[in-house]
Amino acid sequence: MLRRQSGFTLVELSIVLIIIGLLLGGILKAQAMIENAQIRSDIKKLNEFKIISLLYKDKLSQLPGEDDAHPGRLKTVLSTDVAPDEGYFFDIYQAGLSQSLNPLPNIGTAFKATWGGSSGDNYGLIAGENQLCITQIDVGLAQYVEAQLDEGSRTGGDVEYTLNGSQLCMKL
Repeated sequence: MLRRQSGFTLVELSIVLIIIGLLLGGILKAQAMIENAQIRSDIKKLNEFKIISLLYKDKLSQLPGEDDAHPGRLKTVLSTDVAPDEGYFFDIYQAGLSQSLNPLPNIGTAFKATWGGSSGDNYGLIAGENQLCITQIDVGLAQYVEAQLDEGSRTGGDVEYTLNGSQLCMKL
């Protein structure tokens, strides 16, 4: 008398594993596509802020968020500031050049408009320049963004970033 064994055959298990592998591969690919879209979106935002700054200066003969105590320099302000009533993001919003009073990056915690003076949280990386930064950015992402916008040097050119991921800054 033959006994019939229950269970799955090796072929059936192989097919299930292949299907699971394809699903996981598709999910990983989708995650990479989402991350690339977020990076491209923030690169676009940085370029738009640069253009907005030029339009604002052309229209109103001063920089958006200019520090009254230091003409020609931006007053340091974060895009995450609650209910701002001054600064770069407030000025471009009031001028109708931005749709958001508090724009946020996809790959960091906040945008920061600042002057590059001394070191510290209240300043940018590029000495003697007005700049827009993304704060708390992954170093690998900062390196990629810098390579897309500039010449590939972490400490030179129009875009610079820190090795600890505290910020990536672009000259305005």
